[in-house]
Amino acid sequence: LTTYEQFFDAWVTQMKTIFTILVRPVNRARILAPKLTPRPFLSAISERSVESGLDVLEPSISRGNAWITAFTWVENADSLAAVKKLLFEEKKYTMAELKEALANNWEGMEEMRLDFVRNGPKWGND
Repeated sequence: LTTYEQFFDAWVTQMKTIFTILVRPVNRARILAPKLTPRPFLSAISERSVESGLDVLEPSISRGNAWITAFTWVENADSLAAVKKLLFEEKKYTMAELKEALANNWEGMEEMRLDFVRNGPKWGND
């Protein structure tokens, strides 16, 4: 990856893959939940359940589709901004250095870690 655009595109690809993997079991669980783990007491106070006579977990009476929060979006934005600034704009570090730091959980690279934490732009603040 030699440009931030390539890096960002790779991140988007990873997110799509993660969400694809996570959404399938969540959707399957939504179908099985009313049969395996019904919620009669919660259903008794749910307007939609009372009106329909269905368990509160029944997907046909829910408003939304499966949603996944695998991580916080703000942390992702901050991380992407720090990588953009420190690797691609200032060229202070290389991708190889960042990969090594992450593979080693920043061990032996505390100054670099603090640089990312302290000097990377923060979402909503810059």
